[in-house]
Order: sequence, then C-alpha cells, then structure tokens
Amino acid sequence: MVKHTKKLLVQSTKILFSAGIIYWLIQSGKLNFSALKNLLTPTTASVALLLVLLNLFLASERWRTLIRSQGMSAGPLKVFKLSLIGSFFNFAMPGGVGGDVIKAYYFTRANPGSKVIAVTSVLMDRVLGLFAMVLLALLVMLYDLNHIMTIPTLTTLFWFILSLFFAFVIALALIFSQKIYETSLLKRVIHKLPLSEKFMKLYESMHLYGKDGKRFMLVLFLSLLSQGCSIVFLIIAGNAAGFTEVAAKTYFLVAPLGYMATAIPISPAGVGVGQAAFYFLFNIYNGSTSEVGPTVITAFQVTTFVVSLLGAFFYLRIKERVDASTLEDLG
Repeated sequence: MVKHTKKLLVQSTKILFSAGIIYWLIQSGKLNFSALKNLLTPTTASVALLLVLLNLFLASERWRTLIRSQGMSAGPLKVFKLSLIGSFFNFAMPGGVGGDVIKAYYFTRANPGSKVIAVTSVLMDRVLGLFAMVLLALLVMLYDLNHIMTIPTLTTLFWFILSLFFAFVIALALIFSQKIYETSLLKRVIHKLPLSEKFMKLYESMHLYGKDGKRFMLVLFLSLLSQGCSIVFLIIAGNAAGFTEVAAKTYFLVAPLGYMATAIPISPAGVGVGQAAFYFLFNIYNGSTSEVGPTVITAFQVTTFVVSLLGAFFYLRIKERVDASTLEDLG
C-alpha cells in the first residue's frame, strides 16, 4: 500500500510539474500554439509524420542491432512494434515504469530466457543514444567554437559537454576493454559493492556489446541518423511557423542539448522540460528572445504522440497484456 501510494505521488508530481511549466510558458507568451497551425497543411504534416516515423524506426533498429549482437534473432517489424509500444507508454505512463521497461517486458515474453539481454540491451540503447547526443552537440560546438566562446553560458556548456564526452569514452572503454575484463580489475571493485551479484551480471552482459566494433559503430551511426531526422523536423517546423531567420546550424546545436534535457525522467515524455530547455537554448545561442524553441519541440512532441498511437494499437492487439500488479513489480 505504501509502495503504491509512493508511485502515485511521484506520478502526480511529474504531471503537475509538466503542466506547470506549460502553463507558465503559455501565460508568459513564450509558447504560442497559433504558430503551430501552419504545420497542419497536408504537405508539411505528411513530411513531419514521415520524419518522426523514420526517427522512431532508426532508434528501433539501433536497439535491434544491440539485441542481435548477443546472438538473438529479432525481426525489424517485431522490434519496431515493441518500440512503438514503448514510445506510447512514455506518454501514457509518466510514473516509475516507462516505455523502456514495457518493451523489454514484452520482448522477454516473446523470447523466453532473454531477460538479461532485454534489460541490458535497453540500458545500452539508452546509454549509446545519449552518447551520440553528446557527440553531435560537441561536434557542432567545435564547428562554431568562435561564437560559442563569445557567450559565457555557452562556453560553460561547452566545457561541460566536453567533460561529459570524455567521461563517456572512459566509462565505455573500461566496460568494453577485454584486457580489463581478463585481469578482473572491475570485477574486484564490483564485488565490494552492495548487490554485487546483480552488478556483476550487468557488467558481464554490457561487456559483450563492445566485442563487435563494427556493430558498435553501426549503433552510433543509427543514433546520429535518428537525431538527424528529428533535427530536420525541427527546421521544417520552425520555417513553417515563420521563424525563417534561424540558421540551420542553430538547430543542430540546440537539438542534442535539448533532447538530453527531455531524457531526464521528470515529466511524461519530456513534455514541459523540453519546452523550457529549448526556449532557453535557442535564445542564448541567438542572443535574442524568440518563441521558436517551445514551438518546434511542441510540434515534435505532438507529432511523436500521434505516431506513438500506433503503439497503443499494437498493445491492444496483444492477447495477454501486462496488468497493473506486474507493472508495479517491473518498476
């Protein structure tokens, strides 16, 4: 009962937090929904839906590549359906259980004995997806370094992203290194931790993902392609909404940083957090106040939700759906 109440309180807090940010943005004039009307033309709407669908498919292929690296067969359509179900639950379940847990659960159901692979592949998918965001943000910052260094906030952000990039590289090198694995250096450290058995299983499973360098590079490539689709969407949405003065390089810098903010699980599917982050980043980079940030990320989130409704359709077609008590155990 206490556990259920705690989950309900956390879920309610996240919803209220998200609603509060959206309300503030609307009341202060920072989010103008009328600008989104220009996106509803047949051509623009069709291109927007196609880009989001492609974005989700490429992300699904990234996960499938990780699954296959563990010697498991996984059809692209089946994995894509699970990814759409997960995307839908990112919007529908802002509490402790997210879409990643749901898709991992149903993958395990369809492939008995694959629980470790399902969990570690989803975790690695998230880690490498975030690493790709950091990499893209760093590359764009280096490309426009002269401008970055003229703005103190962006300069601080640059050093933070650079530090985060090296932290990722070092962490992945430690996990994937065959020499470190053979010397049992990390194993000795893990054995001293609480829940050492679970951490050991996690480490050994994640280590396997680094054995195939080509597949690892393919995962990063798919991540960058997926991000590219979402950024092109933002550019099209911004131009359609009338923000034609915003340069394309601005989107390529702001988007990875903004998406990193939405990845923090403090609101359903990053709604609210994304609007605030994109508003701040666009205005800092451009040096002027504009509604472009909240407008384009809102367009992306709405379109993603529409596409994710396919996930609800596939979920309803599952004969034995996960019940509430199982979700509590998963969370």
